[in-house]
Amino acid sequence: MAATTNPLHSTHPASIPPVSKQRFAIAGILTTVYGLSELPSSVESVACLWLLHPRLQTQETMAPIAAQIIRAWNARVVEGRAGRPSKGLIAVSFDQRNHGSREVEARANMAWRENNPRHAQDMFSCYHGTSLDTSLLLTHLQSYIFSSACSPYHLTQHLVLGISLGGHAAWHCILHDPRITAAIVIIGTPDYTRLMAHRAAKSKLKTWTSTSPPGASFLGSEDFPRALIDAVARYDPAGLLLPGIDEHFKPPKEELRRFKGLVQQHLGGKRILNLSGGVDKLVPYAVGEPFLKILQKTIQEDRELSVEFEDVVFDGIGHTMSPPMADKAVHWICDVLSKGGEAKESKI
Repeated sequence: MAATTNPLHSTHPASIPPVSKQRFAIAGILTTVYGLSELPSSVESVACLWLLHPRLQTQETMAPIAAQIIRAWNARVVEGRAGRPSKGLIAVSFDQRNHGSREVEARANMAWRENNPRHAQDMFSCYHGTSLDTSLLLTHLQSYIFSSACSPYHLTQHLVLGISLGGHAAWHCILHDPRITAAIVIIGTPDYTRLMAHRAAKSKLKTWTSTSPPGASFLGSEDFPRALIDAVARYDPAGLLLPGIDEHFKPPKEELRRFKGLVQQHLGGKRILNLSGGVDKLVPYAVGEPFLKILQKTIQEDRELSVEFEDVVFDGIGHTMSPPMADKAVHWICDVLSKGGEAKESKI
């Protein structure tokens, strides 16, 4: 059940030339920064787009989408359609934990069907770690790229775009780091427990099939240990904001009040674009749908939450970032940058 095909393999037009890139070793992590040479001399404020790659891929995978977005935004700046005052845009990618330059055990990136008995622990800890790495790099990035005392540039806004495994991590980034004010989640999910339950059923794990009804003892078993349940409850969107949700779940008033309070605390003033494939079998939209629908309904009914959320399902698209998805993401990011949305101060 591994994502053996690169979800970005057909995403980007070959006509889009690459942008400049520079590599830095920050906190022991090889970090690629795109678009520094293209920053307009007329700007001081710079936005940073953090690019989180899919499982079994590397940071280099994100170079084409970095070029597509940076060139689209710079064209807006030149055309005077970037808001006032306009800002610059760079993008950053790095290898997720146990990927690329950071790989320590190949099997840990595999699924249950590929003889990795710790698939649930390995995947969650990997992208939870990636969200922590994003916050760490965010803290230190400016001291590496704008280190000169005479540099006119300052990082003032942070966005994150994640695909597949990177999409799961992007949910964590927007939820837990107040400095990140916008997220584009592509073929990712906010509900890890339901995703793993789906995979356990499809993989016919003994801990799923040995009970009646199936799956009754899956949570808390060696395939999804109690400590993992606790970690999901602390860090995963559905686990933290609205635990125990399924397609039949109707939150009582007290639970809904708690949910609204947590949404305000973690997502207030932020923007999220969620893009999914309608026939995605690896990360089906259905596993995150109960949470996404309640989130959307709650935001629409209570404008005081100040959360912008757009949820788009692309019919006929599987576990891939299709060209229309990429185009949607590019336009959405450019619109967000035009509206402002400066980064918040944080103690992280």
